Amino acid sequence: MKLSREYLATYTYLESEIKRIRRRIKYYENNPLSSEYGIVKGSLKQFPYTECHFVVSGASVKSNEERERAVRQLLIDLKGNEQLFEDMKLEIECFLEKLGLGQLEIKQILYYRYVERWPYEKIAKELNYDRTTIQKKIDKFLEVYYNGD
Repeated sequence: MKLSREYLATYTYLESEIKRIRRRIKYYENNPLSSEYGIVKGSLKQFPYTECHFVVSGASVKSNEERERAVRQLLIDLKGNEQLFEDMKLEIECFLEKLGLGQLEIKQILYYRYVERWPYEKIAKELNYDRTTIQKKIDKFLEVYYNGD
């Protein structure tokens, strides 16, 4: 596997896509389909005919079917994205295991960032650096690694 900025960007994007799909599924679960209603005019059967207004309501069957189809598709997308995310995470872990002893610091930084999913600020605090130093170390490693092969 070739660890690249594009690979890591895809991995990071996939995580945000999973969160977005979960939010949409939760929205559908928490906001059931509301029924539709309307007012119709009619009259009483007895003479003299008197105009009356009736309220009628019911669920929109087509909308409910569309909604269920959308939820099913979201669940399929979620499962596929979660599987792909876990596969990519495993590939990153395997890559990190192959790094030599001279690269322990960057190995730890990459582990925190891409396996543990720590933000830059937390990594910086843990390793006594500032946020930009962590970003620069990752960028430098990727540049050297990617151009070195």
